[in-house]
Amino acid sequence: MTIDELITWCEEEEQSHRMKCKRADDASGYTRSKDKNIRTAVAIREEVYGDFYKQTADTMRKYQKIEEIVGNYGFDTAWLCLKKIREVLEDGE
Repeated sequence: MTIDELITWCEEEEQSHRMKCKRADDASGYTRSKDKNIRTAVAIREEVYGDFYKQTADTMRKYQKIEEIVGNYGFDTAWLCLKKIREVLEDGE
């Protein structure tokens, strides 16, 4: 599996879990009332899973950028490469 395929898969999984969360919130009445006392464990679990897949996709995008930096600059200019990697890790861009 390539990094692009992994990112796509994580995005699809995130969307699936978000839909399951919304479905559970709609069924319990939480969507209308926003009363946390009636929110179900299923909705909370699906929200956590959605967050997990979003975070994984974001991390893979950072890894992809780091891989691109190393490919563009190589190890001969390690200081410049490390500077660019630091920017990715700090800014997320």
